[in-house]
Amino acid sequence: MNVGFISLGCCKNRVDTEIMMALVSSAGHKIVNILERADAVIINTCGFIQSANEESIQTILKTAELKSGGMLKYLVAAGCLAQRYGQALFDEMPELDAVIGISSFAAINDVLAALENGERCLNVGPPPETFVEKGPRIISTPPGSAYLKIVEGCNNHCSYCAIPSIRGKLRSRPIPEVVGEAALLAEQGSKELVLVAQDTANYGYDLDGQFLLPQLLKELHDIDGIAWIRLLYLHPAHINDAVIDSIASLDRVVPYLDIPIQHASSSVLKRMNRKHDYEYLERLINKLRQRIEGLVLRTTVMLGFPGETEEEFGELYHYVEKSEFDWLGAFSFAPEEGTVAASLPAQIDEDLKNYRLNAILGLQKKITRQKNIARIGRNEKILVSGQLSSNLYTGRGYFQAPEVDGITLIKSRKKLPKGEFAPVRLAGVRNYDMIGELIDEPAQ
Repeated sequence: MNVGFISLGCCKNRVDTEIMMALVSSAGHKIVNILERADAVIINTCGFIQSANEESIQTILKTAELKSGGMLKYLVAAGCLAQRYGQALFDEMPELDAVIGISSFAAINDVLAALENGERCLNVGPPPETFVEKGPRIISTPPGSAYLKIVEGCNNHCSYCAIPSIRGKLRSRPIPEVVGEAALLAEQGSKELVLVAQDTANYGYDLDGQFLLPQLLKELHDIDGIAWIRLLYLHPAHINDAVIDSIASLDRVVPYLDIPIQHASSSVLKRMNRKHDYEYLERLINKLRQRIEGLVLRTTVMLGFPGETEEEFGELYHYVEKSEFDWLGAFSFAPEEGTVAASLPAQIDEDLKNYRLNAILGLQKKITRQKNIARIGRNEKILVSGQLSSNLYTGRGYFQAPEVDGITLIKSRKKLPKGEFAPVRLAGVRNYDMIGELIDEPAQ
């Protein structure tokens, strides 16, 4: 049958979608990019926060319209929302022909076969005890770059986060398996590996009782064909000197770190159960900048956590202002079912949350623009990802992570192969994006 996919939420979810795509293709099904041509559509849902839940539900309902119009036979929900609310989705959304949890997505071909036999399937069980989210993938990211999931689940138990209850406890993928997939991705043309997990800094602790990220980075560094190794989602409490040294000393590990701090007030951090305070955070960021040349930092912060006072918000605002992160994402607290923070007193008014969120975003917009302006005149290696016109291409520098940061627009009269690097002189800024020209070409 013809099968279409919709992948919602984070890049970790995308990896699972790519595995399902490969499984479906290996069984003889055809993957289609136009949903109107699909016999079955598989929606890999996100269920991390309220807004993601709502997006997933709306996507299911919107796609179900194709069924009522006679263009679609089967609709399947997978991923975090399916894992979290599987029975409720199955009971309350007759539009869904199957609901499969995170432990069961590898059986997608069995599910499709059951649907063809007239069955309706609910397949949701406890999170696995070991890392099972692996297998051949059909890479859906732009040429030259691929995500590499090294950990599933999480042991941090931040008071606002439902991930441990959805995805289960920390389970790291053994180093030989990670290196094997990385080598395969390199053979397939990936120049950049983007390492992802709920907490990449905690990699390996469940395997050996110690942080194994430095060892993993060293082995990945030796793979022919890989030029960039990028680290996302490092919990501050697990970034130790060995991790810092490995990043600083391995030239293929790009000096770009995504470190979600969530807040800067010690009292809020304690209520969040982040396992460190403001003083630790300040020391860590200063140490990183001192020891890693050319460091680019991205972070995420949360506004309106229960009990957040004006003073505590002010601490966060001033820290963001002082620290000048290159990139910053922000979101408002939403009480998630089953989390400690959902029942905390002094929940913050939505209007006040939005005010504080907009204040932080407005501040960061100015900081990011100044950071980008400071890059004008530099020569950078840009990974080409697409083409907009005959002489205009898109790409990313090491200072730009895929999907979450800006891009670099490249003016070039020469053809630039997608998935390859091009030497570019940065010449301007447009919103969050950089504008550059292929080196050795005259200015336009």
